[in-house]
Amino acid sequence: MNNIVGDFIRARQIDSVQKLYILLFLHQHPKLVGTSQQLANQLYLGHLTLVEEILNDLHGVGLIDRVGNRYKLCNDPQVGACLQSLAEAAKNPVARQDLLAQIGSGHHGESSGAS
Repeated sequence: MNNIVGDFIRARQIDSVQKLYILLFLHQHPKLVGTSQQLANQLYLGHLTLVEEILNDLHGVGLIDRVGNRYKLCNDPQVGACLQSLAEAAKNPVARQDLLAQIGSGHHGESSGAS
C-alpha cells in the first residue's frame, strides 16, 4: 500500500473498519444523499447511533457534506483521488490486509510496506 493511502487514513482519522466501510460505500455511490437512518438501512448496519457518530466524524474531517439531516460524499477532487486510491487498496487482498492492520493498530501510515 502506498504512502498516500496511509497518510490519508491518518489525516482523515479513518480509525475503524465500520468507518472505512461507510466511506467506501459512499465513494461507490457518489450521488447518494440520505439521512443517517437511510444510510444505515442501505449499509445493513442496524446500530443507528454508531452510524450517526461515524457520519459526524467523517463530516468533521471534511469527507462528507451535511445539509440539514442529510449526508453525501464531499465533491472535492483531491479527496476523490485519495478515495480512489483507498478503494483500489481495499480491492487488493495484500494491500487490504495492510490497510486493515493500519486501521486496527492506530499507527496509520507508519508501516514500511512497499508502495
